Amino acid sequence: MSELLTRLEVEDLKENLREVQELLHRHALVEGLVERQEMPRHALVEQLVHKQHLAELRAKLDNLHPADIAYILEALPLEERLVVWELIKADRDGEILLEVSDAVRESLIASMDSDELVAAAETLEADELADLAADLPAEVIQEVVQSLPAEDRERLRSALSYAEGTVGALMDFEMVTVREDVTLEAVTRYLRRMDELADHTDQLYVVDRERRLRGTLPLARLIVSDLDAEVATVMVPERVTLHPQDRAEDAARAFERYDLVSAPVVDEDGKLVGRVTVNTVVDFIREESDADVFNLAGLREEEDIFASVWKSAQNRWLWLALNLCTAFFASRVIGIFSDTIAKYVALATLMPIVAGIAGNSGNQTTTIIIRSLA
Repeated sequence: MSELLTRLEVEDLKENLREVQELLHRHALVEGLVERQEMPRHALVEQLVHKQHLAELRAKLDNLHPADIAYILEALPLEERLVVWELIKADRDGEILLEVSDAVRESLIASMDSDELVAAAETLEADELADLAADLPAEVIQEVVQSLPAEDRERLRSALSYAEGTVGALMDFEMVTVREDVTLEAVTRYLRRMDELADHTDQLYVVDRERRLRGTLPLARLIVSDLDAEVATVMVPERVTLHPQDRAEDAARAFERYDLVSAPVVDEDGKLVGRVTVNTVVDFIREESDADVFNLAGLREEEDIFASVWKSAQNRWLWLALNLCTAFFASRVIGIFSDTIAKYVALATLMPIVAGIAGNSGNQTTTIIIRSLA
């Protein structure tokens, strides 16, 4: 069943991409025809055609999830990518910038002015903003930090203080905490006053007055338990706790081993400072897998498939230079045996055979490794 859903999702993504590409192609085609025609009110006709196609494309984009839009942006050449980016609603810019690859994000940010970047950044939570901080100009970050409430400002500084690849860098600050000496009825009333729960909230965190973690209250237990009971009698001791300095790989293994949806993050004093959710862990695993595949191919994670030839050459010059050195070394070895080859000319016919078999063996090995990773 899961394989069928995955296949359908991939087909939907490809269909959305095809429709967007078709709309872009139709827009460019009609624009070109109108520009070549000499007719009265030429500018008015061109403007009407332009707005009609862009409105249709905008309506299509408005119905797509930010992750799907990110997929489309990554699959488009730079010129078409920027056309699509201009049609996306400003309040969705931040979400989409989080989803796209590093190279595409760099091209999108370069097309935005400071006001647009500030507006996009202000729609994000502190932990999400920390993920974008490295790609945003310093003056934009400074302006956004000044506009944040004191609590969010402190959260952002905390998130930025942790090194990449640690649990602290994956940590989310949006969570629900309750005290152990209150009743489940009070907890239920407290939850009903909220507009919505944070994503992937499968449990509430029980803390004392100093915010030390005492245990967790799964929502499943809250629903089926007597509302007159106290939280202390229903909560469960938390078996898996993470620390901000822990490696993200260890957290990912814990999520896989214990089938977790979320896990608390505590400091050295046992105080609750945040949580890690399964969606963040899945994103981390995917990024690590992509990086491994790129390394096998001699690519960089931040490389854009539609980058210029010069930029691609810059990213590969080390590998090309290494291959050139090995080729010179092989030619020198052949030169040492030039006298032998001159006496036995038949040996020269074996040289391309050996090179071809070696190349095929390398290609097959690479294919097997990539398929295993997939």
